Amino acid sequence: MTCGGCVAAVKVQLKKTEGVTAYEVSLEKGEAEVSYDPAKTAPAKIAESVSKTGFQASVKGEAGAKKES
Repeated sequence: MTCGGCVAAVKVQLKKTEGVTAYEVSLEKGEAEVSYDPAKTAPAKIAESVSKTGFQASVKGEAGAKKES
């Protein structure tokens, strides 16, 4: 991500992603922290959704994942 427009595009996509309950997108870090309902989605599906914006997305690891139910 290189600008505020990039951040906005990722936020819009996350907002549309079923199961995502909260998110924080950081331009400085080039990453997003996402909370989600594990009954409705999974980290890989969230990354796939973000990839639709044209950005490469990957899951850092389950240890750092925050799940809300």
